[in-house]
Parts: sequence; structure tokens; C-alpha cells
Amino acid sequence: MTTKTILVVTTTYDETADLVIEKIKETGVPFFRLDTDLFPQEVTAVFDPHGNTFFRWQDSQIHTGRIHSVWHRRLTTPILPDAISTHHREFCERETRAFLDGVLSTIKTRRWLSQPAALQKAERKIYQLQVARELGFKLPATVVTNDPKSAEHFARNRDSIVKAVRSGYIASPEGNQAIFTSRLLPQNLQDLTSLNLSPVIFQEEIKKKSDIRVTIIGNDLFAAEILSQDDPSSRTDWRATDDPDLKHRVHKLPPSIEGLCHAIVSKMGLQFASIDLALTPEDDYVFFELNPNGQWLWLEYQLDFPISQKIAEWLTNGL
Repeated sequence: MTTKTILVVTTTYDETADLVIEKIKETGVPFFRLDTDLFPQEVTAVFDPHGNTFFRWQDSQIHTGRIHSVWHRRLTTPILPDAISTHHREFCERETRAFLDGVLSTIKTRRWLSQPAALQKAERKIYQLQVARELGFKLPATVVTNDPKSAEHFARNRDSIVKAVRSGYIASPEGNQAIFTSRLLPQNLQDLTSLNLSPVIFQEEIKKKSDIRVTIIGNDLFAAEILSQDDPSSRTDWRATDDPDLKHRVHKLPPSIEGLCHAIVSKMGLQFASIDLALTPEDDYVFFELNPNGQWLWLEYQLDFPISQKIAEWLTNGL
């Protein structure tokens, strides 16, 4: 009988993947860790349309036809020699990504956490908002635009926040710069001409009692309440806190909100997601956004959520 294997698609320095892999090791189920930053310099691969497709790193090898499940944790830019010119580097990066995307798309298993195409679609915040509204989530009043007049009209008579349409990070030679959700100040409305460089999400500012972070793995759901209003630096965006000890506690969602969280994950074809909600002073839940590959490790450490165990169980189920 052919041994089935788990494929973990990640990067070299990924503490989250390290923890899940330790749980997989405890089961004795074979796995292959594909650190995408090491391909193509250290990891080798062959694609054969007749079925002999494999990845190899050091003494480990995985044939794609023997894969039971895939955890698509993350793909990253390959490590390449410094001496490569900029245009050659860009070519190699594009070709490497195209190869990985192509090979992953040929894997026959239906057991993905989660499918690359579903991940890519679910990352679109505009799509998330549309699906959330259709399912029945409460949403902030929202406009996404590059039109200064529309933005000014939206924000003139309400407290508003602004955030990025896709990613809240800017890459630079000095490192990644985080762009957090921010309050729109009155002086910002005096000059919105920069909108012709990039559209922006404008939303009404929701008055919050706290923030709720929901993590879903298959049928399992874990909800954390983040007491963001206790710290001025985290009131608009809890990720911007200066307090490493910002208080968290386990939260029990109403069954209707649990149902909506499972519904949006299912609707997007995902098996895993992190969902950010606001809990208002009136105990209403307001949907902000969904991250199809969101972080959760700090929740496992702070609240003892067994998320790594649940991911390992999902990947090994049926073996």
C-alpha cells in the first residue's frame, strides 16, 4: 500500500508551522515541509505530466500523487544570490512562483487547508464585505473609492476610519512598514488628492466595547475577546497596541454569530480563517474583515486554545 503524506507549504522561519509539525510528528504520519524560500536554491523539484512529480530537500522527498492533505500556510519570495541583477531577479522570482503555483494546482487531493484559488479570492476585502452583507452580518457604513468628492461626502457627517484595500504593509529596503486602520481626522478631508494614487476603504467608526477574533478550523471555532478599549493605542486597531500584555479572554459567541462565521468560511470555500468583529456597547457584533490565513499563535499561548492540535488533526484525519 502506498504511504500517504501531508504537505506543509510554508517558509523557513515560521514558528506557527513548527508548532503544528510537532503535533503531526506525535501521530507518526509522514509529512514533507516545503519551505518555499529555499526553492529553487536548496529544494529541488520535477514536474512530470505523466505522474512522477516530486519535491526533494536533503533526504526528504514527496511525490504529489501520494499527498493526503495540504496545509497551504504561505508562499514567499525565494532566496537568491545577491549578485543577480534586478531584472534577472524579478524574472527568477516570477518563474519560481509560476512553477510552484502550477505544481500545487495539479495536486489531486480535495483535502486542502485551504485551496490556493480560494485563498486568493478570499483575500479581497471588497469581496468579503459583499459576502458578509449577503449572509446577514452587520457591517459599518462603507465606501471604497479613489474619488475625493465621494470620500468627502461619506466622511463629512460621521466619524470615520481609513484602511488599505488589500494589505496593510509597505515593503521597503528598511523592512516592512505596517499600515494600521486609522481615524480620519478633519484636516485629512482638506486634501484627498492622494486618492488618485490608490483607492482607500472608508468606514464609519464603530464604537466598541471590545474586539473579537474568531479562528475557524473545519468545524471547530475559537473566539477571543480582545479588550482593546483599555489601551489608547489599540482602540482603533488592536494590532497597533504598544502593550504586549493587552488583555484577552475566551469569548462565547451567540449561536447566530457562530453560524454566520461558519457560513462565510464555507461560502468562500475555505477550511481555515480568522475573522475580526467588533462587539459594541449594545452587544451587537459588527463584521470588519476576514483573513484566510490569519495569525493565531499568540491566542494559543495566551488563552490555551488548542489550534495547532486541531490543524494537525484536520491534516491527519483519515490516515
